[in-house]
Amino acid sequence: ALNAMLRSVVVSGTGRAAGLSKYDAYGKTGTTQDNRDAWFAGHAGGLVCVVWVGRDDNMPMGEITGGTAPAVIWREVMERALAARPPRRAPPLLAPAIAAAEPL
Repeated sequence: ALNAMLRSVVVSGTGRAAGLSKYDAYGKTGTTQDNRDAWFAGHAGGLVCVVWVGRDDNMPMGEITGGTAPAVIWREVMERALAARPPRRAPPLLAPAIAAAEPL
């Protein structure tokens, strides 16, 4: 279930810029208040990578979010790191389901 959520971030969520050409990517974007810090953390092909973008003076970065510069940097680093590995696709994601639920 966790990988399904992380995959959906890259397929149809805020991390679309992190999509890889030969691997299924899984990740999470993050942006702090006032856009002072932004990051993308993810994994693909057996590798894990985290990218943080921010300023050492703690000033806001305008339009930078975890799904913009950090996701693009993550994609470029991972594409190069995975270039020598054979492509590997994960099995298709299952639709989310609730097996059982009780009222609180």
